[in-house]
Amino acid sequence: MRKLLAALFILLLPCTALAKYVAVLETAADGKAREEIDIESRQYLTNVIREQAVRVLPAEQNWTIMTRENINVMLPPGKTIEDCEGSCLAETGKNIAADYVAQARIGKFGENYTISCEMYETAGNKLVASFNADGIANVEGIVAELKTKAPEFFKKIRGIGGAWGGGSGFGDFSTAGDFAVVGNQMFIVNVSTNPGGAMLSIDGRPVPKCSSTPCKIQVEAGEHRFVTVLEHYEDFDSLVTVNANEQQIAFNMVPNFGTLFVNPERPDNVGNPEDLRVSVDGKLVAAASTEMLDPGVHAVSVTHPCYDPVEFKVAIEKGKNERYEQPMVRAKGGLSLSAEFRGEPQSVPVFVNGNEVGKTPYLGEVPLCSRVAVGDVKNPEIVDVNLKFHETVAYTHELKKDPFAKETLTAIDQTRAQAEKGYNDLECATGGDCKKVGESIPANVESDESGIHWVPVIASAAVLVGGSVLAVVGNSNAKSASEKKIKSESDYKKNKDDAHNGQTLRTVGVVTAIVGAVGLGVSFAF
Repeated sequence: MRKLLAALFILLLPCTALAKYVAVLETAADGKAREEIDIESRQYLTNVIREQAVRVLPAEQNWTIMTRENINVMLPPGKTIEDCEGSCLAETGKNIAADYVAQARIGKFGENYTISCEMYETAGNKLVASFNADGIANVEGIVAELKTKAPEFFKKIRGIGGAWGGGSGFGDFSTAGDFAVVGNQMFIVNVSTNPGGAMLSIDGRPVPKCSSTPCKIQVEAGEHRFVTVLEHYEDFDSLVTVNANEQQIAFNMVPNFGTLFVNPERPDNVGNPEDLRVSVDGKLVAAASTEMLDPGVHAVSVTHPCYDPVEFKVAIEKGKNERYEQPMVRAKGGLSLSAEFRGEPQSVPVFVNGNEVGKTPYLGEVPLCSRVAVGDVKNPEIVDVNLKFHETVAYTHELKKDPFAKETLTAIDQTRAQAEKGYNDLECATGGDCKKVGESIPANVESDESGIHWVPVIASAAVLVGGSVLAVVGNSNAKSASEKKIKSESDYKKNKDDAHNGQTLRTVGVVTAIVGAVGLGVSFAF
């Protein structure tokens, strides 16, 4: 087929004998420039040179600029347009039946690019035009140099062999009206992807104004290579011909991901659920949500202040979902706990989450985020200690109330309760037998004729009065001691002793008065 097309192309040449054929071969690159500028970019540079040739050598004046397809058809079998490099440009031009052949070559000098361009007349192997440029920083600079110098480059072959391609007649000359528009036709296009948010590049170069689709951009007319890139989707690569304003260009992205759902169980539901942290490949993600991941192995970590951290790897396959909902393990720390009241150490019960685990000073393992308390089980004091993961924390709790004072008050209350039930509180209080009054009557107690035993009556009355006085004095002393201001630790100890002595005196007085009252009752009864 290639030979047939080539034969047809050659047969048509006599019909256009006046036309001149110009072939622009693919731009070549040497050394580092070849590594840095890919073939797509070099093809674009070749297109820029061809466009300048079309403007300077119009078809109306019988110039034909051969396309890439024309050149490929005319090449010998087994060769491609990329093989058309080297110094024998004229010979290559003859092989493809071109009257003129041109080629640009890119090199590198230091950190900058250089470009040289030559054009040969194939009939006589004659160099008819050339130009060079250096100190070019990037590919955009090369494009600018080509657009600047290529017009004069092609003007140098106009008029060779006569205006009509013959050997006689007027030659090509210019007048004040000789003008060619310099510039490329541009169109505005709308680019969209499904889903949106993709980045766009055209002809191998990123488009800054379209870092996230959809977007509206201005593109030069002609065929371009559009590439859209979106995380978790395959790159979409397509050739698009831009030929109109408001052209709609849409791409359907192909998914290339699996999913991962992480929501571990928290036994006892301790702590705040918002404190659960999940990260994938070092990036924090939302817990209890489905994450899209590229196929492959990913590292996952799960942490919570109240539980042991979890780390694992998960293999993600395209189109599949993986779920992690395993229970976490309660984290533990060590606690060394002491209790003091006004600087003095105290031994009080220790409670962890409502369960008694020992007394202060306490040393043991405690689950993190636990409720630690000390003191009375009915009204314990919360210990504000910050437990740490796999560390032992030493902490001293300052009690808000004196546990000894509380025990004394309890003993007094018990004594009063016994008295109300009619027991001999004096003997109970001193460790004797608790017998109800009236259970035994002394045998040596005699009664007078009136039935009233005055000696016991008088004795019982004295006891009643004495006990009442002791109770009043004790109560006054205890109250006075409790109301005194404490300025030092010695004041505190003295007031404490005074209050204790006052309470004791009051208790003895109350008991004595009760004994006296009971004695009076017994005396009058018998």
